[in-house]
Amino acid sequence: MEETDSGSKAAEPLSLRLKGVLQKIHNEECPHVPNPPGCKKRASVALVIRIRPFRQEAVFDQEKCSSSAQTFQASLANFFSQAWVQHGDPEVLFIKRAARAGDRWTSHIAFPGGKRDPGDSDDRATSIRETMEETGLNLDTDHSLLIGNLPERVIRMMWGETPLMVLCPFVYLMMRHDLPPLALQPSEIHSAHWVPMRRLLTPSLRRSIRCDVSERFTRQRSPYMRLLIRAIAGQMVFRAVKLKPTESLYCSSLPGYIPEDDSPKSFSGSVARILNTAFFGDEGQSDADDQPLLLWGLTLGMIADLLELIDVNGTSKLWNWPTLSPWDIRFTVWLLTYKFRSRKLRELTTTTGRPGSNEIQIGGLDNTTFTTSTTRRKKASEASVAAMQLLDGYSEQLRRAVLVALFLRFAVGTTFATYLIRKHRKSCL
Repeated sequence: MEETDSGSKAAEPLSLRLKGVLQKIHNEECPHVPNPPGCKKRASVALVIRIRPFRQEAVFDQEKCSSSAQTFQASLANFFSQAWVQHGDPEVLFIKRAARAGDRWTSHIAFPGGKRDPGDSDDRATSIRETMEETGLNLDTDHSLLIGNLPERVIRMMWGETPLMVLCPFVYLMMRHDLPPLALQPSEIHSAHWVPMRRLLTPSLRRSIRCDVSERFTRQRSPYMRLLIRAIAGQMVFRAVKLKPTESLYCSSLPGYIPEDDSPKSFSGSVARILNTAFFGDEGQSDADDQPLLLWGLTLGMIADLLELIDVNGTSKLWNWPTLSPWDIRFTVWLLTYKFRSRKLRELTTTTGRPGSNEIQIGGLDNTTFTTSTTRRKKASEASVAAMQLLDGYSEQLRRAVLVALFLRFAVGTTFATYLIRKHRKSCL
């Protein structure tokens, strides 16, 4: 019986499955997460969904594409009753942030959003204002339907305990396909992309991404110091999803849209770049438009909260145990965290989650973790609960394993060097 139900669900159009998921999100509101002591910043993002018709000449009913003077249930039912919606393709709006020095979110794939201003009435108002400022998309209209919110997160540094901010994601449904063109803010946004949900659920688009963490280990701006740290510790490795948009818009006024001569002006910068290219293969990374769009970090965690409600099997491998790229450190991390990972896997078989909050290390460029409440849905999907439980406490285990690996590397190197010196001295006698 289960196989029949599973097969019928898989054959059901994605847009119709989306309707039930949006209704569930609206009915089961996530609890408000207050700011931790010493943390005053809050930020909101907008997860904007639209339905792309398979035929551009699709005609929509003006009344069925408006949320004015209707209840939420009536607006949702009327919208999904249209043929172009039932056979359409759900898409999500992503932005690529502009490259800015000193910005921890520079060049990240993200949702529109930003920090809450004193003039914002609540977190939802922040998501509406920031989306309008960054993309020109108005979410406060009759053709935009607020669905609800996803679990709020307390952003923390992975190597520290100080909270950075509370992040609040909101889900919106655009109820017409002929949206006005986006108007991107050049100082904030590099590009905007509409990506089908089907591609986000496609296993063949899973990737791994390596992130430079050298700047987080030192405050010095010396390229040699960063190169040394990078050579010793390598890069962090995280799970990612390759985005394949159906529609993209680029900010042509941004510096770098037309490639210029970006060669280092100083001798030290030239040497560092040559060494970086020789050892890490970073040549050609300056042209962002030539690089694939990789979704990872906090935004991947938020979209996974939505996608797992649509297809748990399709999101079961959206994350992995983060590690570092050098083979010796990776092996040491695997070996020293084996008992921890085994214990976490055993716990999954006996519990559906612990009360309170959980910290999940999803991996931003700044190696952040986020805290999310587990009391939101009593029937939360197993994928979400698994990610919360398995990664809870993993950062501390990872840090210890890295220190042990570096100590072993130093000990082996010292021993080998001593052996060579003694052998050389004997040969000289």
